[in-house]
Amino acid sequence: MTNARLLVDSRCILAESPVWEQARESYLWVDIENGVLYRLKRGASSPETWTFPHRLTLVIPDQAGSYLLALDRKLATFNPESEQLDWLCEVAQDKPDNRWNDGACDSKGRLWAGTMSTQFTKNAGSLYRIDADRVPEKVIDQVSISNGICWSLDEKTLYYIDSPTRKIQAFDFDLEKGFISFNRIAVTIPEELGTPDGLCIDQNGKLWVAHYGGFGVYCWDPETGLQLDKLDVSAPHVTSCAFTGPENNELLITTARENLSAEQLQQYPQSGGVFLATVPATGATVYGPGF
Repeated sequence: MTNARLLVDSRCILAESPVWEQARESYLWVDIENGVLYRLKRGASSPETWTFPHRLTLVIPDQAGSYLLALDRKLATFNPESEQLDWLCEVAQDKPDNRWNDGACDSKGRLWAGTMSTQFTKNAGSLYRIDADRVPEKVIDQVSISNGICWSLDEKTLYYIDSPTRKIQAFDFDLEKGFISFNRIAVTIPEELGTPDGLCIDQNGKLWVAHYGGFGVYCWDPETGLQLDKLDVSAPHVTSCAFTGPENNELLITTARENLSAEQLQQYPQSGGVFLATVPATGATVYGPGF
């Protein structure tokens, strides 16, 4: 076991979407409920921030120096230098309580992102695929809290989490066509370890999974379903993790202050902060949007 160290005491209500921006050598993440985008230059003492009048659930850098953002039910491109926001598309217009949640891009530049109800209505969300035409295509329905998405090293498997199920599903993935079909349950998370949230994959094909209510990031083997390791985090609600840093061997870890009592916040004052841990693995390649 390794302890993650506090990187920024950001006190986010719900920090999420950690990512490394190689071009600017910066850590990125969001606070969903406050609509804040954070960018911390590696080695800097404090982050830059941008605030939006929406729930901000996802940030992915593109090749042009801008960011793909998920804001409530819409996707947008944001230029952090000019602060220009260009809207791209919208989903679930018939479900005003829904919002985007987690997402990731495959090596073809397609975005795979899911939704959930802000009222936590069971099965109200979906998983979508957004191609270069920017038209969202629903690929999985009846999702409750769409969360972590990543691909196996050979890109033949998509791993996906619908959090309340406490399962990591493995789908057969057709990279050329962008089709998926359910194959198996790769990992089942015991209730006492919390709820699986965001995840990423290393160059050994192992999954690193943030456990909400589980005080850490757990490493799971998707072939055997066995737990291999745990990074301890001094906050109960760990929301996501991503490989970052020049050597791609640091895990950037986000946490939340939501759903904690005043007593719990006093006991775990770093909740809502962003943590960093060096791990004995390097991350698999992460891709940006192709649109």
